[in-house]
Order: sequence, then C-alpha cells, then structure tokens
Amino acid sequence: MIHLTLIIVDFLTGLLAAGAWALASAGGVIAALVGSGFLGVSLLRRWRRKG
Repeated sequence: MIHLTLIIVDFLTGLLAAGAWALASAGGVIAALVGSGFLGVSLLRRWRRKG
C-alpha cells in the first residue's frame, strides 16, 4: 500500500512540475512576443520621424 501511495504522489508531483514548466514556457513566449511588438513599434516610429 505504501508503494502505491508513493507512485501516486510521484505522479501528481510530476504533473505539477510539468504544468508549471508549461506555464513558464508559455509565459516566456508571450513576453517575447509582447517585447518584440513594442520594439517593432518603437523602431517604426523612429523610422517614420526620420522619413
């Protein structure tokens, strides 16, 4: 019975870790997209001022 409990706890811990990793990587992708969008807008504004 102890072995089964350990397996279940191990499985749940693995799921939590995978979920946290997925959230972190998705957050990183979103942050990169937002950051590149801001960079693109600022570069476009500078380019239009010069032109």
